[in-house]
Amino acid sequence: MALNGGFLPDYDTETISRDELFRVPETACAFANSSGGMMLCEGFDPVRLIPSGIPYTVTADGKIYIPPLAWNKKPAAHKGRVYRRIEGQNVISGAWVKSLMAGDSREPSRDDYPVKNISISEKSISQFHAKVTGLHEGMRRFTRDEFLRRTGVYSGKFLTLAGALMFGDIVRVRTVLDYAGGHAEISAVNIWDSLTEILPRLIHPLSSKCAGAFRELFINSLLHADYNTDTHINIFITSNPPKVFADNPGTIRRAIRNHRLAKMFALSGIARGKSHGLDIIRDYMPSFTLHEDMLNLRTNAALTLEGRSPLPEPVML
Repeated sequence: MALNGGFLPDYDTETISRDELFRVPETACAFANSSGGMMLCEGFDPVRLIPSGIPYTVTADGKIYIPPLAWNKKPAAHKGRVYRRIEGQNVISGAWVKSLMAGDSREPSRDDYPVKNISISEKSISQFHAKVTGLHEGMRRFTRDEFLRRTGVYSGKFLTLAGALMFGDIVRVRTVLDYAGGHAEISAVNIWDSLTEILPRLIHPLSSKCAGAFRELFINSLLHADYNTDTHINIFITSNPPKVFADNPGTIRRAIRNHRLAKMFALSGIARGKSHGLDIIRDYMPSFTLHEDMLNLRTNAALTLEGRSPLPEPVML
């Protein structure tokens, strides 16, 4: 079948009758999110039903071709309605997504909630205690229980979500490395281990300035994630081309959503201060930007790597 002087691949085709008008928006959405497809509508013109923002082409024999869209322009269907991005704006047309974003912005802190039946790593706590008391002499006079309360690990007698994320086993920080000769995955079940065991191995082969930018990207992915939405932080590192990609739940907020985690990061010398991390990254890579996936409520970022040597085969934890 000819289209613009070429031939269409063997795309999926959906036949929709007049009695099935409700299927047009979701079918168009599904094609745009996959490899594209053709709609053949019997007895009616479906053009007026195709959601705004989804491109289409009418073929010579009356079929509607929906091309696949790039990841940052994909629409989403929810309960019979299609939501789309508005180019150049950080908003979504659709009350459902807007309500999620509004609820997120009203929440003062996501990591203050008490959690139960979670054990914390004594090894990680001991390392954290040594790090904090080494930096802050005044913290040395407190008992262990008082230390954990003052640092935000506990609130009263309850373990906080921040404490469980930092030292428990409820979050997975996954790093996938694509190196010369193969690929491997390194993961940690708490934030502290990812910072003290995984991060040093990842920045070892990088130049000093690049390592600083990588470190800030890694730390910010952990600190600003919305742990109520998902408990997976994904870091992808490729050797050809040499880049690091960060993908974590939550969109960018003016106010920090994880106050207790921020306090732990600051006390242990991990965090460098408000907005300082982005300055370090952009000093290395001026074109660096954060990309909000507003439909899936995630933030994505990519950083070009300049290493002293090719990425090595990782040592598995």
